[in-house]
This record gives sequence, C-alpha cells and structure tokens, in this order.
Amino acid sequence: MIRLSVVFVLIPAVVLALNPAPCVFNSGPLPAQVRVVGCPASVPQQPCIVPIGSMVDSEIDIVLERPTTTLTASLDMFLGNFRIPWSLPEHQHNACSDLMHGVSCPLQAGQAVSYNLVTEVSAPFADVTVDMELMLTDDQGAAVFCYRSQATVVRA
Repeated sequence: MIRLSVVFVLIPAVVLALNPAPCVFNSGPLPAQVRVVGCPASVPQQPCIVPIGSMVDSEIDIVLERPTTTLTASLDMFLGNFRIPWSLPEHQHNACSDLMHGVSCPLQAGQAVSYNLVTEVSAPFADVTVDMELMLTDDQGAAVFCYRSQATVVRA
C-alpha cells in the first residue's frame, strides 16, 4: 500500500502546467493551458532545462475561436532578438495529426482540443538559454494560439 501511495504522489509532479507568456515576435491568443513533461511550474516562469538529444513532450489545451479544416504548427527560436535558423521537421507541420484523445480535423468554433508536440532537442551549442514561440495557425493563416517560453540547453 505504501508503494502505491508513492507512485501516485510522484506521477503528478512529472507533468506540470506552465505559465505561458504572450509571444513577442509573433502574435495570437494564449492557449488555455500548457504542460511540459519534466519542466517545473513556477512564477515567474523559469527556463526548462533540456539536455541535447533529449525529447521534449508538450501538451497544449486550446479552445478554437473559428472553425478550421487544418492546423499548421511553427516553432521559432530566438537568442535575444536574433531568430535562430531552425524549424520543426516537415512531418510536424500538420498539427492535425498531433491532436490528442482521438480528435481530428476539421474542427469547430468553440471546440476544446489538446495538441501534443514531441520534439528532439538538437543544438550546436550548450549552456545557453533560448526563447521559443510555438504557434498554430488555421486554414486562413490566422493564429489559433501563440505562446512564448524559455529553455536552457545543456550537454547530455
């Protein structure tokens, strides 16, 4: 019985809700909630520590303002005001394929959905903090959501 109690106490500590910040270089509404496995929830938000080669698993809850037949994902990274030339792999641009709980496109206005993005941390450098802006756009090119977070990239 004690072992079960410990397991149930540890699991909620692994996936924590972040406090998403508004995008600076892109624009769009904030998502309802953002959860990143292994990143601490803190106020003010501290950067998530991510080792090179590790996988970052994010879940983002949104409520659609408009109907859409597609969702397109983009992830921009910045060092200060300088955009780092990097983008999501081509297979992750179609965010409809990464919706959770059996949901698929098309989507209706007012529909609540969860989006799951799992990305590998790759960087030619370590021990630096980068700003990231994750955005989904609809079939009209309008932002469904956009949020900004920070990650400190470290050696594996």
